[in-house]
This record gives sequence, C-alpha cells and structure tokens, in this order.
Amino acid sequence: MRWLGLLLCCALAAPAAAQVTLLDDGRWQVVGSADAGAPQIAVSVDDAPAGSFSELRFAFSDGGANDLVLVLSGAGALTPALPGGPPGASATFGSYWDCEAGLVGPLRFVSLELPARSKKSGVLDLRGQLSNLDSLESEKLKLRIRKPKPDKLRVELRYRLRTTRELCIDKARHDSAEEFHIVEFDASFLGPNVHTNDLTRYVKDLRFDCDGFDCDLDKVSFCAPLVNQTGYVLDNPQRLEDKRMWLFHTSGAPMPTPTLLLELRAPSFHHAKPQGFVTESADPSARNVSFWADWVKVNGHYGAGKKLANFRFALEAEPPRDPSCDRTQD
Repeated sequence: MRWLGLLLCCALAAPAAAQVTLLDDGRWQVVGSADAGAPQIAVSVDDAPAGSFSELRFAFSDGGANDLVLVLSGAGALTPALPGGPPGASATFGSYWDCEAGLVGPLRFVSLELPARSKKSGVLDLRGQLSNLDSLESEKLKLRIRKPKPDKLRVELRYRLRTTRELCIDKARHDSAEEFHIVEFDASFLGPNVHTNDLTRYVKDLRFDCDGFDCDLDKVSFCAPLVNQTGYVLDNPQRLEDKRMWLFHTSGAPMPTPTLLLELRAPSFHHAKPQGFVTESADPSARNVSFWADWVKVNGHYGAGKKLANFRFALEAEPPRDPSCDRTQD
C-alpha cells in the first residue's frame, strides 16, 4: 500500500533512537523510544521506574500482528490511529494565551505509570502527570485506552489543573475564541491531494422566527471545509450544543488517515466554542491546521496554587467518511 511505503520511508529517514519494550502482555505492547534531544516522559511500570522516553508507541494484537494504534510524545502530542491504518492528526491539551508571554503550551506528559498488564476487557489504564513546565500542572491524570476496534480507537482522559504561579489569561482573545484551548487537533491540509483531514463539524443553535421578543431555536450541524489559506477556520463560531466536535477526513484519499472526534464532558460543552486556524503552506510535512475547543468561561486571573477546573473528555479515531451537514460555511 502506498501509505505504508511512505511511512516506512519516513521511519527509515528518522534518526535512530534506543527502544525499550515496557509492556507486552500478549495483547498490548508498549515500546519507549529514547531521543535525548526531545522532551522526556518519566515512565514506571507497576510502580517500578523504567526510564525516561521521548515517545511511547502503543500497539495492540487481537490474535494477529501488533497494530500501532497510539503514539504519545513527551512534547504533549497524542496521535491515535485505527488498527492497521496510518496515523494522521494529533491532539494536545491546555494551550492558552498569556497576557504577557503570548501563546503558552501545550501541556506535556511528564510522567506515566503503566500497569503490569491490561484488564481482561482489553482496557489499558495509565496514571501520570501533565505540566507545561511554566504555569500549569495536573493532579491525578488518568488515561484509559479502550480495546481497539477495527472502526474505533477511544482514549479517555481526566485530570485537574492547578497553577504553579500567578496566571493572567488574555481575555482580549475571547472574541476570537482562542484564550484557552481545552483540546486542540493539529493536522495538515495543503489541498485535495495532500491532507490528513479536510472538514470541521460541530452542532450549534440556529435562531429563527424571531418576533422581537423571542426566537425559536433549532440545533443544526455546521460544517466548514478546510482551505489552504491563512486565517481562522470558522467565520462566526457559536457555543457547542452537543458534547462532540469533529475534524473529519471525508475520504480515504490521499491516505486513509482517520477522522478525529472530541467528546467533551468537563468543562461543560455549553462553556466551549470551536475555532481553528490555518497557516498557508506548501510543505507536505507541515501541521498547518489547528482546530480546538475554546473554554470561554476561563477566568482572566488566577493566583499561584489555585485550581482551574476538572477536565474530562474522550478522543476517538474513526474511519474516513463524508458526514451530513445541515449548514456549510461558504
């Protein structure tokens, strides 16, 4: 397959890094790569320190070959894939605009605790810590990877964020829906023949039959196709009226990279807006698309050691498909 050859070429071109098998229970296999020049994840297995690694690769076997389904990097990226398929877009967490420093983030995986083996159901549970090494850190990170299915990989995360210093979030970014990115998808779109994803989708309220005092409301799915032009993805984003938002790949071309779904539980999806940004590019390796859920209820100021919120959400990789859309952005 063409995509397999491309991935193999990329792998061969990448600099060699020491690899260690951290877990292999006959179903799940977790391999750590140690690149000293990249941010590291301190890993322990069943409470025993196992070393520090710049990348963790999770593969699953259901009686056949080990299929790569997830990559975690010390820099904070979580990249899911369907069994036997190529990886595509990745997810990061907790970027925000600081009043003085500008864009800060994302959170990094600084430590992870692996179990000795997965559960009988095939679920793999991890614990750990997130931090941006500047102003935010997590408490009690829990990361659950459900048993992969041919048409779905589901990863569930929950954690609490606290400040490590006094924090000022730039509320001037409120109108552009980018002051605090709860979850951000990073992808590529250069055109119809070069992309990982090509359409965003969310559910919003549509107001109609307004009589001057009141309006009827109807929930509609709203889609915005990606274009390789510098600018925001959504012209007039509205608050989410559904816990889900999608970064779709609408076909299996040029490679069958997955559609990504965010299912937002906390903060409430009613307190979030979708938005994205594209940087025009001609570089096939560039991640020139960002699509995120903005936390519109975040405060402007927090003291040191203060709680921001509890975060709970799920990410899913799904096969490419062309969704229905009630409204589409021109």
